Amino acid sequence: MEEGNWDLQEVKRLKKKLLIQNNLGMLLVFALLWFFVEVTAVSTTIILGVLCAILWLSVVNLLFTLLTGKVIGTRAMQRVQTFEIERHGKKQWKIKASIGLLILLVLTIGLTVMVVVSDIGSVPLNFPNDSFAFIGAWLGMNLGQIHRIRKLGREISRESSEKQERGSSESL
Repeated sequence: MEEGNWDLQEVKRLKKKLLIQNNLGMLLVFALLWFFVEVTAVSTTIILGVLCAILWLSVVNLLFTLLTGKVIGTRAMQRVQTFEIERHGKKQWKIKASIGLLILLVLTIGLTVMVVVSDIGSVPLNFPNDSFAFIGAWLGMNLGQIHRIRKLGREISRESSEKQERGSSESL
């Protein structure tokens, strides 16, 4: 679609769909984390090693998206990404994506070094207490996405009121 031809209601619906998908994914990760810590008593090193692998896959995915402009994921993800690129401009989008990649890369390298260098396997996990950081990140992700969806909703309201004003001024 060309810029300006986007149905903002459709984009808002797609963003809500992605929010639900992300929450289901985070719920699955949370349930698996609980299962592996409480039921099977897997070591901290294995859990953090799997987390490192997931983070490295995310870094590669974000780098691929940044270099090619293509998204690996669902159609909804691809359409929202295309909308964001057209809305903010390719240059501005690349700057934001590069900052996100840099932050994720620093976090991933730091966690990987921590897992490899330190004796993290001897640290026991206490699930309810150790899950607060995960829950905080989950909450922060939700608040950020909800804020962007509401911002888009305000833009839709403003656009529809401008159309009504133009329509009433043309009829006079």
